Amino acid sequence: MRALRFVIASLTFAAASAVAHAQGGGTGDSTLARVLRLASDGNAAAGRALADSVIASTREGSPGYVDALFARASIAESGDAARKDYLRIAVEFSTSPRAEDSLLRLAQMEIARGDRAAAKQYLERLALEHSGGSSRAQGAYWLGRVQIDEGALAQACASLAEAKAHVTKSDIELSNQITYYARPCVALQRAADSARADSIEKVIKAARADSAARADSIAKADAAAAKAAAAAKKKAKAAPTKTAPKKSATKKSAPADELPKAEAPVSKGPTWSAQVAAYDTQEDAERLAKKLGERGYEARVTNEKPFRVRVGRYPRRAEAIDLVAKLKDAKITAIVVEAEKP
Repeated sequence: MRALRFVIASLTFAAASAVAHAQGGGTGDSTLARVLRLASDGNAAAGRALADSVIASTREGSPGYVDALFARASIAESGDAARKDYLRIAVEFSTSPRAEDSLLRLAQMEIARGDRAAAKQYLERLALEHSGGSSRAQGAYWLGRVQIDEGALAQACASLAEAKAHVTKSDIELSNQITYYARPCVALQRAADSARADSIEKVIKAARADSAARADSIAKADAAAAKAAAAAKKKAKAAPTKTAPKKSATKKSAPADELPKAEAPVSKGPTWSAQVAAYDTQEDAERLAKKLGERGYEARVTNEKPFRVRVGRYPRRAEAIDLVAKLKDAKITAIVVEAEKP
């Protein structure tokens, strides 16, 4: 497990270094590029200090602030420290360009820990929220790997096929990895095609065998219906038409002003909630809130952009912390935040 963590950490650092290299050198370097350069020179402590300095002096939520959080996570001393920063970016700043890479790295870290369920949650969220992003091929590839480990070969083949369709020609290594793990999919497709052909043949035979019996049954039913109609016609006699009973008047509903009114709870001081995500569009936020509602959680969406999806409203912060723990047990990522005013 320790060796696997080292491999994932190395992959993460290499990916971050590629980003820094693409941004070029000089005084215009991003915080990420400068932090990674310090780390690659053997001075990771100075890199973390630089990231901390930028975080302390930059407006919270700004691109520079999120960039510094991402840089600090990339050279964190421990997996827990990296996970904390990546998770904050993915949840609190989910509209940031760094959220996509943060979700992918969180998934890779969970795979290294052996928690396939948590990794799958991050990868599915990556596919939902960043379907057109640059990590689409990698996300689908890792999701396919997780599904293979779970024994869900059909789903894994679908994920690997999506990864193959979106991997760039220049990423030869990822393309080779996708091909390697997709080897069982060839036999699966052949078996599916064979079963489909056999099923179609059986349906055709059954339809032909049933055709004659059904025609005979319809003919008998038509004859019986005609006989019954003729008998009923002979016995028909004129009879007084029965007057239908008058319907009782519907009971009027009580006026709206006579109905009991629910009193809004009075809140003194700050209240606390569990925040699941934040979106640029209200439609995306409402979609997630609806899904949470279907799972039994009273989720709501804040009124201003970014539209935050939150659950619960508690007078004590400890209660919100307990809710976050329960959501984590249900494979739902959330953080504690001060609730907006009702």
